[in-house]
Amino acid sequence: MDIPPELVPSILQHISPTPPSLLSRPAFIDRSWHQYRRDLRAFVQFALVCRTWCIFTREIMFHTLIVPWLNESILRLCSILRQFGSYSRIMVIFTIDTDDSMLLNRDDFRAALDSCFSLMPRMAKVEIYGAMDKIFGHSLPNKVGRFDMLSLRSLKLAGSVGNSSKLLLHALGHAAPFLETLEIMDFEAWPDHSLPTPLGNLRSLILHCTYLSVPGVINLLRGPDEDANSGQTLRKLVIIPSRFQSIPPDITPLLTFDSTGERLRFLMIHRFDPCRALERCPALETFIYASPTSSNIFPFLPRTLRRLAISAMLLSPLDRFVAYISSENARNLSHLAVTLKHDTDLALATTSERFARVAEVCRDAGVLLTWVVPGMLGLGLEGWNDVIELFKTVQSLPMARLKLT
Repeated sequence: MDIPPELVPSILQHISPTPPSLLSRPAFIDRSWHQYRRDLRAFVQFALVCRTWCIFTREIMFHTLIVPWLNESILRLCSILRQFGSYSRIMVIFTIDTDDSMLLNRDDFRAALDSCFSLMPRMAKVEIYGAMDKIFGHSLPNKVGRFDMLSLRSLKLAGSVGNSSKLLLHALGHAAPFLETLEIMDFEAWPDHSLPTPLGNLRSLILHCTYLSVPGVINLLRGPDEDANSGQTLRKLVIIPSRFQSIPPDITPLLTFDSTGERLRFLMIHRFDPCRALERCPALETFIYASPTSSNIFPFLPRTLRRLAISAMLLSPLDRFVAYISSENARNLSHLAVTLKHDTDLALATTSERFARVAEVCRDAGVLLTWVVPGMLGLGLEGWNDVIELFKTVQSLPMARLKLT
């Protein structure tokens, strides 16, 4: 039986190798890395089926490249990219615990990495995981140190800063003119240096599980030129403070800096005062506050809101929620996600009178309701696919869904 060509990419994507998660553990262990390489070698055999399968197999294999820091596998990768570098869009660099016999010296690795970058003309994103001291604590190849390719639009830094904050920001500064998305994760301290170049095109700033310094973030947005700061272009802001930061700071100065909050369309915060934040963000289209809270946020929600994610605690007392969802203030709302605290709450959501009333009110208002349940595997969250990883960060476990319409 012939498989329709339009189905081939979905089939191959489903069976393509997936590396171990870098979010829960910044560095691969040696065994996991070798298993991933073996899986890739097996996957490439699908390219032998026919020309159509060959094209799609290459696109999937080379779309995202995994590069262990100092690992000799980069030499083979560099050779392959001479022919297939145009398929590559994302490069992931991470520190690895492995046998020293497999490591290159820094000069050879830097030269190979520099060659890889030059062979990837359509690369749009770089992700760096692990100990930043190992990567940014030494002299770097031009491309890594400057990130000055016009195609680079997104940069993610996840790991320990150590003593490399100045060199890290120096490298980030050279990427600044082109970056549209900057994601910082697991920084245990905020770098106390300024960027040499403004983030003039930054539209999305994601800070999660990171020690938050409000003055530091303002300096990041301000850059060296106060007349061209990135607060003027920022539209999406996510702030999930480090679990070691027991009392998160007030983010009001950040939202009022150059009217940053007034320009935001997407805001996700965790463990901050939601009402004070909403007062300064009148044009939001998405607001996510999954933290347990009894604050009455409904009077502060803007009329522009299209998506809202809240803790189930905000459904009590129910009258407040019913009044909001039925009001003119919710006229643009199309998606509501309610996060439940425990898996057992799923049964409660389907049987309790209170939650049944929530489903009824949403149905009458034409709002798609999704229950977000920790600890259960699912196919995703309809209408929320762009923030699933952020939900996982907050709730620590994969999400499931139960849609009631």
